[in-house]
Amino acid sequence: MMEAVLSKSSIFDQDTWDLEEMGLKPSTTHSFYYFNFVGINPAWLKIAIKKFIWLQSSTKGITTCRSYISKLKTFGNFLSEQDPNISSEAISRELIIKYIGYLTKKSFSHATRRLALIHLRTFHEFTIQENWLPWPSKPLVYASDLPKRPESVPRFIPESVISQMMDNLDQLPQYMQHLIIVLLETGRRISEICTLKIYCLEKDSEGDCFLQVEESKLKKSYLLPISKKCIDAIKAQQGLVLQNLFKNQDYLFPSRHRARTPHVTGHQIKTVLNKLATQCNITDDNGQVWNFQSHQFRHTVGTRMINSGVPQAIVQKYLGHESPDMTSRYAHIHDETLKEEFYKFQQRLVDITGKIHTASEQYKDENWLRHNVMAQSLPNGLCALPFPQQKCPHANACLTCTHFRTTEKHLEQHRAQLEQTNKIIKTAKENGWQRQLEMNIAVKKNLESVISSLEKK
Repeated sequence: MMEAVLSKSSIFDQDTWDLEEMGLKPSTTHSFYYFNFVGINPAWLKIAIKKFIWLQSSTKGITTCRSYISKLKTFGNFLSEQDPNISSEAISRELIIKYIGYLTKKSFSHATRRLALIHLRTFHEFTIQENWLPWPSKPLVYASDLPKRPESVPRFIPESVISQMMDNLDQLPQYMQHLIIVLLETGRRISEICTLKIYCLEKDSEGDCFLQVEESKLKKSYLLPISKKCIDAIKAQQGLVLQNLFKNQDYLFPSRHRARTPHVTGHQIKTVLNKLATQCNITDDNGQVWNFQSHQFRHTVGTRMINSGVPQAIVQKYLGHESPDMTSRYAHIHDETLKEEFYKFQQRLVDITGKIHTASEQYKDENWLRHNVMAQSLPNGLCALPFPQQKCPHANACLTCTHFRTTEKHLEQHRAQLEQTNKIIKTAKENGWQRQLEMNIAVKKNLESVISSLEKK
Protein backbone atom coordinates (compact mmCIF):
# COMPACT_ATOMS: atom_id res chain seq x y z
CA MET A 1 0.00 0.00 0.00
CA MET A 2 2.71 2.45 1.04
CA GLU A 3 4.80 1.53 -2.01
CA ALA A 4 1.84 2.32 -4.24
CA VAL A 5 1.42 5.72 -2.59
CA LEU A 6 5.16 6.34 -2.69
CA SER A 7 5.13 5.95 -6.47
CA LYS A 8 2.89 9.02 -6.55
CA SER A 9 5.45 11.77 -6.12
CA SER A 10 2.62 14.22 -5.40
CA ILE A 11 2.42 13.10 -1.74
CA PHE A 12 5.73 14.80 -1.03
CA ASP A 13 4.26 17.97 -2.51
CA GLN A 14 1.43 17.85 0.04
CA ASP A 15 1.75 19.27 3.56
CA THR A 16 -1.06 17.12 5.01
CA TRP A 17 -0.93 13.33 4.76
CA ASP A 18 -4.03 11.23 5.45
CA LEU A 19 -2.94 8.23 7.54
CA GLU A 20 -5.54 5.87 6.10
CA GLU A 21 -4.47 6.75 2.58
CA MET A 22 -0.92 5.84 3.62
CA GLY A 23 -2.15 2.45 4.74
CA LEU A 24 -1.68 3.33 8.43
CA LYS A 25 -4.15 2.86 11.27
CA PRO A 26 -5.14 6.23 12.81
CA SER A 27 -5.16 6.73 16.57
CA THR A 28 -8.89 7.04 17.19
CA THR A 29 -8.41 7.51 20.94
CA HIS A 30 -6.51 10.76 20.35
CA SER A 31 -8.17 11.67 17.02
CA PHE A 32 -4.88 11.49 15.11
CA TYR A 33 -5.77 11.08 11.44
CA TYR A 34 -3.10 13.15 9.66
CA PHE A 35 0.58 14.03 9.54
CA ASN A 36 0.78 17.82 9.23
CA PHE A 37 3.90 19.51 7.85
CA VAL A 38 2.37 22.98 7.54
CA GLY A 39 4.61 25.78 8.82
CA ILE A 40 7.92 23.90 8.72
CA ASN A 41 10.80 26.03 7.44
CA PRO A 42 13.29 26.17 5.74
CA ALA A 43 11.95 24.35 2.67
CA TRP A 44 14.94 21.97 2.47
CA LEU A 45 14.30 20.91 6.07
CA LYS A 46 10.60 20.22 5.37
CA ILE A 47 11.49 17.95 2.43
CA ALA A 48 13.99 16.00 4.53
CA ILE A 49 11.49 15.68 7.41
CA LYS A 50 8.86 14.29 5.01
CA LYS A 51 11.31 11.65 3.79
CA PHE A 52 12.23 10.85 7.39
CA ILE A 53 8.60 10.49 8.50
CA TRP A 54 7.78 8.35 5.49
CA LEU A 55 10.57 5.98 6.46
CA GLN A 56 9.80 6.03 10.19
CA SER A 57 6.05 5.45 9.78
CA SER A 58 6.67 1.90 8.63
CA THR A 59 8.21 0.94 11.99
CA LYS A 60 7.16 3.61 14.51
CA GLY A 61 3.76 4.47 15.98
CA ILE A 62 1.60 7.41 14.95
CA THR A 63 2.25 9.27 18.21
CA THR A 64 6.03 8.91 17.83
CA CYS A 65 5.96 10.20 14.25
CA ARG A 66 3.86 13.19 15.29
CA SER A 67 6.38 13.88 18.03
CA TYR A 68 9.18 13.83 15.45
CA ILE A 69 7.33 16.37 13.31
CA SER A 70 6.58 18.65 16.25
CA LYS A 71 10.12 18.69 17.66
CA LEU A 72 11.82 19.03 14.26
CA LYS A 73 9.46 21.90 13.47
CA THR A 74 10.84 23.60 16.60
CA PHE A 75 14.35 23.16 15.19
CA GLY A 76 13.16 24.74 11.94
CA ASN A 77 11.75 27.72 13.86
CA PHE A 78 15.16 28.19 15.47
CA LEU A 79 16.94 28.08 12.12
CA SER A 80 14.53 30.63 10.62
CA GLU A 81 15.17 32.99 13.53
CA GLN A 82 18.92 32.64 13.01
CA ASP A 83 18.73 33.25 9.26
CA PRO A 84 15.62 32.90 7.06
CA ASN A 85 17.85 31.97 4.12
CA ILE A 86 20.10 29.55 5.99
CA SER A 87 21.34 26.60 3.93
CA SER A 88 21.72 22.98 4.97
CA GLU A 89 25.50 23.30 4.56
CA ALA A 90 25.54 25.86 7.38
CA ILE A 91 24.45 23.35 10.03
CA SER A 92 27.30 22.83 12.48
CA ARG A 93 28.03 21.78 16.02
CA GLU A 94 28.37 25.46 16.98
CA LEU A 95 24.83 26.08 15.70
CA ILE A 96 23.50 23.13 17.70
CA ILE A 97 25.04 24.59 20.86
CA LYS A 98 23.05 27.77 20.17
CA TYR A 99 19.94 25.62 19.66
CA ILE A 100 20.42 24.06 23.10
CA GLY A 101 20.43 27.58 24.57
CA TYR A 102 17.38 28.47 22.48
CA LEU A 103 15.39 25.57 23.97
CA THR A 104 16.29 26.70 27.47
CA LYS A 105 15.34 30.34 26.82
CA LYS A 106 11.98 29.23 25.44
CA SER A 107 11.26 27.72 28.87
CA PHE A 108 10.47 24.28 27.50
CA SER A 109 10.26 21.57 30.15
CA HIS A 110 13.18 19.22 30.80
CA ALA A 111 11.31 16.41 29.07
CA THR A 112 10.50 18.52 25.98
CA ARG A 113 14.08 19.79 25.63
CA ARG A 114 15.45 16.30 26.04
CA LEU A 115 13.08 14.85 23.45
CA ALA A 116 13.80 17.70 21.00
CA LEU A 117 17.52 16.91 21.10
CA ILE A 118 17.03 13.14 20.93
CA HIS A 119 14.77 13.48 17.88
CA LEU A 120 17.25 15.83 16.20
CA ARG A 121 20.05 13.34 16.84
CA THR A 122 18.00 10.53 15.28
CA PHE A 123 17.03 12.73 12.34
CA HIS A 124 20.66 13.70 11.73
CA GLU A 125 21.76 10.05 11.75
CA PHE A 126 19.15 9.14 9.14
CA THR A 127 19.93 12.11 6.87
CA ILE A 128 23.59 11.03 6.83
CA GLN A 129 22.69 7.37 6.35
CA GLU A 130 20.32 8.11 3.44
CA ASN A 131 22.41 11.00 2.06
CA TRP A 132 19.45 13.39 2.19
CA LEU A 133 21.40 16.46 3.36
CA PRO A 134 25.06 17.56 3.20
CA TRP A 135 25.34 17.71 6.99
CA PRO A 136 28.50 17.00 9.03
CA SER A 137 29.10 13.26 9.41
CA LYS A 138 30.25 13.77 12.99
CA PRO A 139 27.54 13.76 15.71
CA LEU A 140 25.71 17.04 16.18
CA VAL A 141 24.09 16.07 19.50
CA TYR A 142 25.93 14.24 22.26
CA ALA A 143 24.54 12.41 25.27
CA SER A 144 26.06 15.08 27.54
CA ASP A 145 23.82 17.67 25.82
CA LEU A 146 20.64 16.03 27.05
CA PRO A 147 19.05 17.59 30.15
CA LYS A 148 19.08 15.22 33.10
CA ARG A 149 15.81 13.55 33.82
CA PRO A 150 14.11 15.25 36.79
CA GLU A 151 13.12 13.02 39.66
CA SER A 152 9.86 11.41 38.70
CA VAL A 153 6.92 12.47 40.87
CA PRO A 154 3.62 10.56 40.59
CA ARG A 155 0.87 12.65 39.05
CA PHE A 156 -1.84 11.11 41.19
CA ILE A 157 -5.14 12.80 41.99
CA PRO A 158 -5.40 13.70 45.70
CA GLU A 159 -8.10 11.84 47.60
CA SER A 160 -9.80 15.15 48.44
CA VAL A 161 -10.15 15.90 44.72
CA ILE A 162 -11.43 12.38 43.99
CA SER A 163 -14.02 12.78 46.75
CA GLN A 164 -15.25 16.05 45.22
CA MET A 165 -15.34 14.50 41.76
CA MET A 166 -17.39 11.52 42.97
CA ASP A 167 -19.78 13.80 44.88
CA ASN A 168 -20.52 15.64 41.62
CA LEU A 169 -20.35 12.67 39.25
CA ASP A 170 -24.13 12.68 38.79
CA GLN A 171 -23.71 15.99 36.93
CA LEU A 172 -22.19 14.06 34.02
CA PRO A 173 -24.04 12.01 31.38
CA GLN A 174 -24.62 8.41 32.44
CA TYR A 175 -22.12 6.93 29.99
CA MET A 176 -19.41 9.27 31.28
CA GLN A 177 -20.22 8.33 34.90
CA HIS A 178 -19.73 4.68 34.01
CA LEU A 179 -16.48 5.42 32.19
CA ILE A 180 -15.00 7.37 35.13
CA ILE A 181 -15.85 4.53 37.54
CA VAL A 182 -14.04 2.01 35.31
CA LEU A 183 -11.10 4.37 34.75
CA LEU A 184 -10.70 5.17 38.45
CA GLU A 185 -10.79 1.54 39.55
CA THR A 186 -8.66 -0.08 36.85
CA GLY A 187 -6.10 2.64 36.07
CA ARG A 188 -5.90 1.43 32.49
CA ARG A 189 -4.34 3.55 29.77
CA ILE A 190 -6.94 5.85 28.25
CA SER A 191 -6.59 4.11 24.87
CA GLU A 192 -7.53 0.80 26.52
CA ILE A 193 -10.61 2.25 28.24
CA CYS A 194 -11.87 4.06 25.14
CA THR A 195 -11.55 0.94 22.97
CA LEU A 196 -13.13 -1.56 25.37
CA LYS A 197 -15.45 -3.87 23.44
CA ILE A 198 -19.06 -3.97 24.57
CA TYR A 199 -18.76 -7.61 25.70
CA CYS A 200 -15.65 -7.18 27.83
CA LEU A 201 -16.62 -9.20 30.92
CA GLU A 202 -15.37 -12.74 31.41
CA LYS A 203 -15.97 -15.21 34.27
CA ASP A 204 -13.36 -17.49 35.81
CA SER A 205 -13.91 -21.03 37.12
CA GLU A 206 -15.17 -19.61 40.44
CA GLY A 207 -17.79 -17.48 38.74
CA ASP A 208 -16.06 -14.15 39.43
CA CYS A 209 -16.19 -11.49 36.71
CA PHE A 210 -13.04 -10.09 35.15
CA LEU A 211 -12.48 -7.23 32.70
CA GLN A 212 -10.90 -8.30 29.41
CA VAL A 213 -8.35 -5.65 28.48
CA GLU A 214 -6.65 -5.28 25.12
CA GLU A 215 -3.32 -3.76 26.10
CA SER A 216 -2.37 -1.51 23.19
CA LYS A 217 1.17 -0.72 24.30
CA LEU A 218 2.31 -4.31 24.76
CA LYS A 219 -0.15 -5.67 22.18
CA LYS A 220 -1.61 -8.40 24.36
CA SER A 221 -4.86 -9.28 26.09
CA TYR A 222 -5.49 -10.36 29.66
CA LEU A 223 -8.14 -10.49 32.39
CA LEU A 224 -8.28 -7.92 35.18
CA PRO A 225 -10.04 -8.51 38.56
CA ILE A 226 -12.65 -5.84 39.27
CA SER A 227 -15.13 -5.03 42.04
CA LYS A 228 -18.90 -5.36 42.03
CA LYS A 229 -19.23 -1.57 41.66
CA CYS A 230 -17.15 -1.67 38.49
CA ILE A 231 -19.07 -4.68 37.17
CA ASP A 232 -22.37 -2.89 37.80
CA ALA A 233 -21.13 0.19 35.93
CA ILE A 234 -20.09 -1.92 32.94
CA LYS A 235 -23.38 -3.81 32.84
CA ALA A 236 -25.33 -0.54 33.10
CA GLN A 237 -23.31 0.87 30.21
CA GLN A 238 -23.91 -2.25 28.14
CA GLY A 239 -27.62 -1.66 28.73
CA LEU A 240 -27.37 1.93 27.44
CA VAL A 241 -25.56 0.84 24.29
CA LEU A 242 -27.99 -1.98 23.55
CA GLN A 243 -30.92 0.44 23.91
CA ASN A 244 -29.71 1.94 20.62
CA LEU A 245 -28.73 5.20 22.30
CA PHE A 246 -25.50 5.03 20.31
CA LYS A 247 -24.93 4.34 16.62
CA ASN A 248 -21.92 2.06 17.10
CA GLN A 249 -22.60 -0.99 19.29
CA ASP A 250 -19.17 -2.58 18.96
CA TYR A 251 -17.64 -0.55 21.79
CA LEU A 252 -18.57 -0.18 25.45
CA PHE A 253 -18.18 3.61 25.19
CA PRO A 254 -19.16 4.49 21.60
CA SER A 255 -19.00 8.00 20.21
CA ARG A 256 -22.20 9.96 19.86
CA HIS A 257 -21.04 12.91 17.82
CA ARG A 258 -18.04 12.07 15.67
CA ALA A 259 -18.64 9.89 12.66
CA ARG A 260 -14.97 9.11 12.05
CA THR A 261 -14.20 8.23 15.68
CA PRO A 262 -16.22 5.12 16.67
CA HIS A 263 -15.68 5.57 20.42
CA VAL A 264 -15.08 8.33 22.99
CA THR A 265 -11.67 9.99 22.92
CA GLY A 266 -9.14 10.99 25.55
CA HIS A 267 -9.65 14.67 24.68
CA GLN A 268 -13.39 14.34 25.19
CA ILE A 269 -12.94 12.79 28.65
CA LYS A 270 -10.45 15.47 29.68
CA THR A 271 -12.76 18.25 28.44
CA VAL A 272 -15.81 16.88 30.29
CA LEU A 273 -13.91 16.45 33.59
CA ASN A 274 -12.33 19.90 33.52
CA LYS A 275 -15.68 21.49 32.72
CA LEU A 276 -17.09 19.67 35.76
CA ALA A 277 -14.15 20.88 37.89
CA THR A 278 -14.83 24.49 36.89
CA GLN A 279 -18.61 24.33 37.30
CA CYS A 280 -18.50 22.50 40.66
CA ASN A 281 -15.34 24.20 41.96
CA ILE A 282 -13.38 20.97 42.41
CA THR A 283 -10.17 22.22 44.02
CA ASP A 284 -6.94 20.95 45.54
CA ASP A 285 -5.84 21.67 49.11
CA ASN A 286 -4.60 25.10 48.01
CA GLY A 287 -7.98 26.10 46.62
CA GLN A 288 -6.88 25.83 42.98
CA VAL A 289 -9.35 24.32 40.51
CA TRP A 290 -8.01 20.87 39.62
CA ASN A 291 -6.80 20.31 36.07
CA PHE A 292 -7.72 16.74 35.14
CA GLN A 293 -5.51 14.70 32.80
CA SER A 294 -6.58 11.19 31.81
CA HIS A 295 -3.22 9.61 32.70
CA GLN A 296 -3.56 10.90 36.28
CA PHE A 297 -6.04 8.10 36.94
CA ARG A 298 -3.39 5.49 36.15
CA HIS A 299 -0.93 7.14 38.54
CA THR A 300 -3.71 7.36 41.14
CA VAL A 301 -4.48 3.64 41.01
CA GLY A 302 -0.78 2.77 41.24
CA THR A 303 -0.24 5.12 44.18
CA ARG A 304 -3.39 3.89 45.95
CA MET A 305 -2.28 0.27 45.64
CA ILE A 306 1.23 1.03 46.91
CA ASN A 307 -0.25 2.94 49.84
CA SER A 308 -2.65 0.07 50.59
CA GLY A 309 0.29 -2.25 51.09
CA VAL A 310 -0.01 -4.13 47.80
CA PRO A 311 3.40 -5.66 46.94
CA GLN A 312 5.10 -3.85 44.08
CA ALA A 313 5.25 -7.04 41.99
CA ILE A 314 1.44 -7.28 42.15
CA VAL A 315 1.06 -3.59 41.22
CA GLN A 316 3.39 -4.14 38.27
CA LYS A 317 1.32 -7.06 37.02
CA TYR A 318 -2.00 -5.31 37.59
CA LEU A 319 -0.98 -2.16 35.71
CA GLY A 320 0.76 -4.12 32.96
CA HIS A 321 4.20 -2.56 33.38
CA GLU A 322 7.08 -4.16 31.50
CA SER A 323 9.60 -3.41 34.24
CA PRO A 324 9.71 -2.68 38.00
CA ASP A 325 11.20 0.73 37.18
CA MET A 326 7.88 1.87 35.73
CA THR A 327 6.02 0.74 38.85
CA SER A 328 8.54 2.36 41.21
CA ARG A 329 7.39 5.77 39.95
CA TYR A 330 4.17 5.20 41.89
CA ALA A 331 5.91 4.23 45.14
CA HIS A 332 4.97 7.52 46.76
CA ILE A 333 4.15 6.76 50.37
CA HIS A 334 1.81 9.28 52.01
CA ASP A 335 2.39 10.44 55.58
CA GLU A 336 -1.01 9.03 56.47
CA THR A 337 0.07 5.65 55.11
CA LEU A 338 3.22 5.64 57.24
CA LYS A 339 1.13 6.39 60.30
CA GLU A 340 -1.42 3.71 59.44
CA GLU A 341 1.22 1.08 58.67
CA PHE A 342 3.01 1.80 61.95
CA TYR A 343 -0.30 1.40 63.77
CA LYS A 344 -0.93 -1.90 61.98
CA PHE A 345 2.58 -3.06 62.87
CA GLN A 346 1.77 -2.65 66.56
CA GLN A 347 -1.50 -4.57 66.29
CA ARG A 348 -2.33 -8.25 66.38
CA LEU A 349 -4.55 -9.55 63.59
CA VAL A 350 -6.48 -12.52 65.00
CA ASP A 351 -9.22 -14.89 63.80
CA ILE A 352 -12.12 -16.40 65.78
CA THR A 353 -9.87 -19.03 67.39
CA GLY A 354 -7.43 -16.40 68.63
CA LYS A 355 -4.76 -17.39 66.11
CA ILE A 356 -2.48 -14.49 65.10
CA HIS A 357 -2.13 -13.86 61.33
CA THR A 358 0.69 -11.92 59.65
CA ALA A 359 0.68 -9.99 56.38
CA SER A 360 3.69 -11.93 55.16
CA GLU A 361 1.59 -15.11 55.13
CA GLN A 362 -0.85 -13.46 52.75
CA TYR A 363 1.84 -12.22 50.36
CA LYS A 364 2.65 -15.82 49.37
CA ASP A 365 -0.76 -16.21 47.80
CA GLU A 366 -1.09 -15.42 44.10
CA ASN A 367 -4.61 -14.17 44.81
CA TRP A 368 -3.28 -11.57 47.28
CA LEU A 369 -4.95 -8.75 45.39
CA ARG A 370 -8.40 -10.30 45.48
CA HIS A 371 -8.11 -11.42 49.11
CA ASN A 372 -6.77 -8.15 50.51
CA VAL A 373 -7.41 -5.08 48.40
CA MET A 374 -10.92 -6.28 47.65
CA ALA A 375 -11.64 -7.54 51.19
CA GLN A 376 -14.73 -6.13 52.86
CA SER A 377 -14.70 -4.08 56.04
CA LEU A 378 -16.88 -5.10 58.98
CA PRO A 379 -17.97 -3.03 62.01
CA ASN A 380 -15.72 -5.05 64.32
CA GLY A 381 -12.99 -6.28 61.93
CA LEU A 382 -12.71 -7.43 58.34
CA CYS A 383 -13.57 -10.39 56.14
CA ALA A 384 -10.61 -12.17 54.55
CA LEU A 385 -12.75 -13.33 51.64
CA PRO A 386 -12.54 -11.31 48.40
CA PHE A 387 -15.04 -8.51 47.91
CA PRO A 388 -18.18 -10.53 47.17
CA GLN A 389 -19.88 -10.25 43.83
CA GLN A 390 -22.93 -11.78 45.47
CA LYS A 391 -24.32 -11.69 49.02
CA CYS A 392 -22.35 -13.53 51.69
CA PRO A 393 -24.04 -16.89 52.46
CA HIS A 394 -23.12 -16.54 56.15
CA ALA A 395 -24.99 -13.33 57.00
CA ASN A 396 -24.57 -12.21 60.64
CA ALA A 397 -22.32 -15.19 61.37
CA CYS A 398 -18.91 -13.51 61.32
CA LEU A 399 -18.00 -14.62 64.85
CA THR A 400 -18.32 -18.24 63.74
CA CYS A 401 -16.64 -17.74 60.34
CA THR A 402 -13.01 -18.77 59.76
CA HIS A 403 -12.51 -15.81 57.42
CA PHE A 404 -13.17 -13.23 60.15
CA ARG A 405 -10.20 -11.06 61.22
CA THR A 406 -10.03 -8.35 63.88
CA THR A 407 -7.59 -6.15 65.82
CA GLU A 408 -7.32 -4.64 69.30
CA LYS A 409 -8.98 -1.40 68.22
CA HIS A 410 -12.27 -3.40 68.24
CA LEU A 411 -11.61 -4.83 71.71
CA GLU A 412 -14.32 -2.82 73.48
CA GLN A 413 -16.89 -3.91 70.87
CA HIS A 414 -15.98 -7.54 71.47
CA ARG A 415 -16.29 -7.15 75.25
CA ALA A 416 -19.71 -5.53 74.85
CA GLN A 417 -20.79 -8.29 72.46
CA LEU A 418 -19.62 -10.97 74.92
CA GLU A 419 -21.70 -9.39 77.66
CA GLN A 420 -24.74 -9.30 75.35
CA THR A 421 -24.10 -12.89 74.24
CA ASN A 422 -24.06 -14.09 77.89
CA LYS A 423 -27.48 -12.48 78.39
CA ILE A 424 -28.82 -14.21 75.26
CA ILE A 425 -27.45 -17.57 76.48
CA LYS A 426 -29.16 -17.09 79.85
CA THR A 427 -32.50 -16.28 78.19
CA ALA A 428 -32.15 -19.23 75.78
CA LYS A 429 -31.54 -21.62 78.69
CA GLU A 430 -34.57 -20.32 80.59
CA ASN A 431 -36.83 -20.76 77.56
CA GLY A 432 -35.35 -23.99 76.25
CA TRP A 433 -34.30 -22.47 72.93
CA GLN A 434 -31.74 -25.13 72.04
CA ARG A 435 -30.78 -23.80 68.60
CA GLN A 436 -30.25 -20.28 69.94
CA LEU A 437 -28.28 -21.74 72.84
CA GLU A 438 -25.92 -23.74 70.59
CA MET A 439 -25.27 -20.84 68.23
CA ASN A 440 -24.50 -18.34 70.96
CA ILE A 441 -22.34 -20.72 72.98
CA ALA A 442 -20.16 -21.01 69.83
CA VAL A 443 -20.07 -17.21 69.51
CA LYS A 444 -19.22 -16.88 73.24
CA LYS A 445 -16.33 -19.34 72.91
CA ASN A 446 -14.89 -17.53 69.91
CA LEU A 447 -15.31 -14.11 71.51
CA GLU A 448 -13.44 -15.28 74.59
CA SER A 449 -10.60 -16.57 72.36
CA VAL A 450 -10.46 -13.30 70.42
CA ILE A 451 -10.50 -11.14 73.55
CA SER A 452 -7.88 -13.30 75.26
CA SER A 453 -5.48 -13.00 72.30
CA LEU A 454 -6.04 -9.27 71.89
CA GLU A 455 -5.48 -8.58 75.60
CA LYS A 456 -2.09 -10.28 75.59
CA LYS A 457 0.84 -7.86 75.49
